[in-house]
Amino acid sequence: MKKLCFLILMMFVLVACNTNQQGDVHYIAKSEHWKAVYHSNTEEGLQLFYLGEEKDLGDLEITIEGSTESKTFDDVRVNMDKRFVLKKKESAKMFKKDAAPIIRIKWHSYNETLEVRSG
Repeated sequence: MKKLCFLILMMFVLVACNTNQQGDVHYIAKSEHWKAVYHSNTEEGLQLFYLGEEKDLGDLEITIEGSTESKTFDDVRVNMDKRFVLKKKESAKMFKKDAAPIIRIKWHSYNETLEVRSG
């Protein structure tokens, strides 16, 4: 009976250790006009912050290229805080552990690329 209890306890320990190895994923990137932040432990997922002075950015085209997937968002806008949020559900596929996603943002006559690095 003691061996069985010990075996069950060891299984719980191994499962707990394996779960912690997955860990949280954090990415950051910054360019002249934009800052990108991704945290896997929040519902907000990817957040893009406009760092420039321009008041009206108009419609944006945002392309996120992951290692196996790419997604483009047309005609999106930043909010009053100059921030665009892509929910975790939509961005998690491109921001996996050890990935190196690239974010391309087009607005007016500007075009910037953010090379995302693990933070």
